[in-house]
Amino acid sequence: MKTMVERQSIIHIYRVCGYSKRRISRELHISRHTVDTILSEYEAAIHKGNPEEALSDLLTVEPKYDSSKRRPRRLTEDIKEEIDLCLKKNASKAAMGLRKQRMLKKDIHLLLLSKGYRISYATVCSYIKKIETGKEKKKSEAFIRLYYEPGGIVKFDWGEVLLFIDGVKTKFYLAVFTFGHSNGRHAYLFRHQNTLAFMESHRNFFRDIHGVPAMMVYDNIRVAVKDFVGGEKKPTESLMRMSGFYCFEYRFCNIRAGWEKGHVERSVEYARRKAFCLREHFGDIRSAQDHLSQTCGQMNGESGSLSTADKSSHLEADLASLKPFPGNLGCFEAHEHTVDKWSTISMKNVHYSVPDRLVGERVQVKVYSEKIVILHGKEKVAAHQRSYRGGDWCIELEHYLRTLSRKPGALTHSVVWHKAPEELRRLYEIHFKDDNRAFVLLLAYAGEKGFSETDIIKTCKELTGRGVRKISPEQVKAMLHGNLQPDAGEDGQASILPGQQQKIEREAEDTLEGITALMAGSSEMCNIIPNI
Repeated sequence: MKTMVERQSIIHIYRVCGYSKRRISRELHISRHTVDTILSEYEAAIHKGNPEEALSDLLTVEPKYDSSKRRPRRLTEDIKEEIDLCLKKNASKAAMGLRKQRMLKKDIHLLLLSKGYRISYATVCSYIKKIETGKEKKKSEAFIRLYYEPGGIVKFDWGEVLLFIDGVKTKFYLAVFTFGHSNGRHAYLFRHQNTLAFMESHRNFFRDIHGVPAMMVYDNIRVAVKDFVGGEKKPTESLMRMSGFYCFEYRFCNIRAGWEKGHVERSVEYARRKAFCLREHFGDIRSAQDHLSQTCGQMNGESGSLSTADKSSHLEADLASLKPFPGNLGCFEAHEHTVDKWSTISMKNVHYSVPDRLVGERVQVKVYSEKIVILHGKEKVAAHQRSYRGGDWCIELEHYLRTLSRKPGALTHSVVWHKAPEELRRLYEIHFKDDNRAFVLLLAYAGEKGFSETDIIKTCKELTGRGVRKISPEQVKAMLHGNLQPDAGEDGQASILPGQQQKIEREAEDTLEGITALMAGSSEMCNIIPNI
């Protein structure tokens, strides 16, 4: 099929110059069959009832190829298998309730390109369309593109996402913030769609962008709208508190009119799909949030199309136009609890440990969405990652050392011991199994001096590397102080000079050698170090 210009040239030469078909073919270097076909269409047009309209259509309408019998050349069997596998995964996700995290056609196309296949997006769509049947055609709808000033409006919405955390299927809520001007996105994961998550999401967002937009736009979500009075929406106390602290205005969309938020409805689906359509298994919520934040960073820096060509500059304009960040708003609920006989406080059928010296005392608890902080007076006595599993015990070994020093026989039979780090329990089995009290006192001594269980484990590995077969608590204490790093003073200089540090290390090594000899029964070394 020839182009429009070539067809017009053939008809023009035939009508004006009066050339024969053979001469036209020779002059324009075009097949005689093609010339004959085009001129036959011309002859048929001028003999119709309305020759002017028919001739006008012939000279202005672009020629079209008949592609109904065309078959894709790059759609190999390997590509078909890859597409079928993606569709099978989509079906599995839909069966597990992960319908909103299925891969779209564009995601499948990008996956094929990343694996080195060369295929067009249209071919992928055509193949999938042949497989999918029975779908109703969606009614087309017109949209109006809006204009936003930089830093003027940020839109907020919730979305659900199902993830596997440590192998357990868990529902999370996705809090998505979208800049109206640049379409930049930030998203955060929460276990609940409650007031704490609502406030923490805003605090995290304002902290990450180091500023506050002029206006926030909300749907009629329960955590933002308290009730309706005379047709007007009354905001919740949490929204009023945030608005007063961060100095932003807010407005709500009309009921059942989510499109008034513009593309934020699409932002929730887009962020969820980009982050979790290929990966939904994580070790903990922190790693899932890190993955989500990294994905948002990639989306905010994407370019390469007309819609994203100026995205980076628009986002910079948004950030430059924000109001100053006033600081972090305290997003927690405060409660009081009495420490029970297990040295724990119970909250929503979950036990959290506190130091055993506080049994029977009243403590204050700050409840965040993912952690709890326990205070006794103004002293912070414990902090735990919040658990949402009913009947769970979140307890730490260091909180029970005072009691275990008086009841050392209960150490290996206690629940807290079985929740202790695996390396610490292995260390006990190798070196301290015959002296529970000495091991407990070592842990208590390390805690008093500011050392952690990780420091003890590391120290014991260093001793083992030096050839010490049987480690004693005294050796560990000496090595801990020998490895103690100097703290920086007010002027930024180390409070322990390098020469003093080397001297301490040499003395610690000498002491260790003496203790090792003593443990081996060396009476000669006992005379050298009589005070041990």
